[in-house]
This record gives sequence, structure tokens and C-alpha cells, in this order.
Amino acid sequence: MNKFSESHDSEDFDEGTFQKSKQSERRQAYFFLMLGGLVFLDSGSPIPIPLTGLPSVLLGLAIMAYGWSQWRSYQRLPLHEAIQLGRVQGGRLSRTDLFLKLRLSAEKTDELLDLLIQKGFLEMIDEDLPPENEPVYRLLS
Repeated sequence: MNKFSESHDSEDFDEGTFQKSKQSERRQAYFFLMLGGLVFLDSGSPIPIPLTGLPSVLLGLAIMAYGWSQWRSYQRLPLHEAIQLGRVQGGRLSRTDLFLKLRLSAEKTDELLDLLIQKGFLEMIDEDLPPENEPVYRLLS
């Protein structure tokens, strides 16, 4: 779980806080990946960082590993936040709600819906809808 999930009650969903958390994860990922890369590339030269050799290589790789973990955290599907959003909306979710409120791409929104259905958190309310109507899902938990 990310910082947003751990710091809020399961009944609340704050879109602004969620977006700030995702932006922070992305910024940290870029910063630490670049910093680790610079330390790693500078490992053979004493200028501008006086640390050289194996310690510099290990430090650069460790910083890059932390940046990579932040990037994976940024890319993770927001399951917990989608469930919180469904609870705030009275137990109903649609693809548009997830797309707009969580600011996901269309592919990620479809992946998130499929994962929520597979894990048993959502079910479609009416399966006999005409193609022009968007399906609405009911939160089961």
C-alpha cells in the first residue's frame, strides 16, 4: 500500500491527496534514478563526487534500486483507492468514475476493473445493457 492508503480511514477518499501522493512517487522515482545513474557513471572519476571505485558503484546501484522501487509503486494499480472511491459513491462504480477521479489511462482503467472483478470486489449491476450505455458496477465488500 502507498502513503495515501495507510494515512486515511477506509471511508474517505480525497482525490487531491491521492494525486499529490502519485506525483510525489513519480518525482522521487525520477530523482533517485537520475541521482543513482550519475553516481554510478561518476564512479571512475574523483570529480565532482570524490567517492570512486566499488563503493561508488554500490551506492549508485542502491540509489537506482530505490528509484526503481518508487517507479513500481507509482505504476501499481490503485485497488485500495478504487474501493474507497466506490464506498464514497454509495457502493457504485463506473469506468468513467475510475478514469476521471483516479486519472488513469484507458488501458489501466480496464486492467483495474478486470482485477477488481476477478478478486470479487465488484460485480456488474445489469448485464443486459445496450452498447451505448456504460456498465455500472456494485461494490461487494
